Order: sequence, then structure tokens, then C-alpha cells
Amino acid sequence: MTFDGFRELAGIRSVTVANEILKFLLERGIGKRHSKALLSFSATDRLRASILAVSLGADVMKISKLLSWKDFERFASEILLNSGFRTMNNVRFTKPRAEIDIVATKSQLSLSIDCKHWANNGRTGLLAHTQKQIQRTQRLLRSPFEFSKAVPVLLTIYPIHRPCYANLVPIVDINKFQGFVNEIEFNLDRVLCISRI
Repeated sequence: MTFDGFRELAGIRSVTVANEILKFLLERGIGKRHSKALLSFSATDRLRASILAVSLGADVMKISKLLSWKDFERFASEILLNSGFRTMNNVRFTKPRAEIDIVATKSQLSLSIDCKHWANNGRTGLLAHTQKQIQRTQRLLRSPFEFSKAVPVLLTIYPIHRPCYANLVPIVDINKFQGFVNEIEFNLDRVLCISRI
């Protein structure tokens, strides 16, 4: 893209401010300048810029809403990695087909996370999604992966004002996700924790 295209997409009127922001991003390995007027950004630059923005104090919810559903999943994985979890994204099963967006492991505990990058569709919808996540988590524990216990989780982009559970499955909004993952090992008695049979 051109420098003017960058300014327009970023909503920055001032050439000076746009240059300063671009310099700031480029110094952190986000984007590439090919000439004075020509720039490029890779598919991962948006995610890296989002993580940088949050580390500088930007609102997690606002940043998350700007991400695609796929980047939202990667963003959640970064939060988990920063909290000491190992992660696998898009764990797939066949016959019947199923997928877990993120499997995060720390010690003997795994989190089986379904990322929802859409608005809450009511109690009935949440119950259906949690039931599916419970089934996927049970299937995960029957797989060759070496997890002894796992907690199914729904992660949403939209705010939940108080702790929310459906079928004892935590439904966590992205604003509270960091705190949730940091405290989950101390709250296993409050959530559905499925053990390997």
C-alpha cells in the first residue's frame, strides 16, 4: 500500500503523526517499508500490532472487535502463552468431524476453548454451544493426546458483567480472560473438569 493509503486506513489526518506511528511500528518489526511511499503488512502484522497495543494499555475488548475470528483465536493463544500455557490451535477430529479452537495445557490441566467472535445469542444458544464443547472435550480426552483432565471453556468477544456458566462450563469474555486463566487452577471446584477415563 502507499503511505497515503496507510494514513487513510488508519484514520490519521496528520502526515507527521502518521510518519511517527509508522516509524514506531516498523521499529517493532510490524510492517515493511519498501520505499518512501510504498509499504506492506503481512497477515501476522495485524495480530502483532494488536498485542503491542494491549501491552501499551489499549482496551482488550476494543482491540478484539477489530480482529477477524481467526486472529481472535491467535490473540487468545498469545494470552495463554503469556500465562505459562502451551497451546495447540485448531485441533481437529474426524468421523464425525469436530474441532477445538484452542487446547491450552499447564501442568496436568488442559483448557478446551471454543472462541466465539460474535454476539451472545441467548441462554438457549449458549447451552447448545457448551454442550457441544463438553462433547469435544470428552473426545479430546479419548484421543492419543496425554491430557489427564480438561476444562471446556467458551471465550467470547462481548462483555459478560458477572461470572457466567452454562452446564458448569465457564463463559468468559476477552476482558476477563487473562484473570480467568491465571486463576483457573484455584477454581476447579466451580467448573466442569472432565477427567480421562
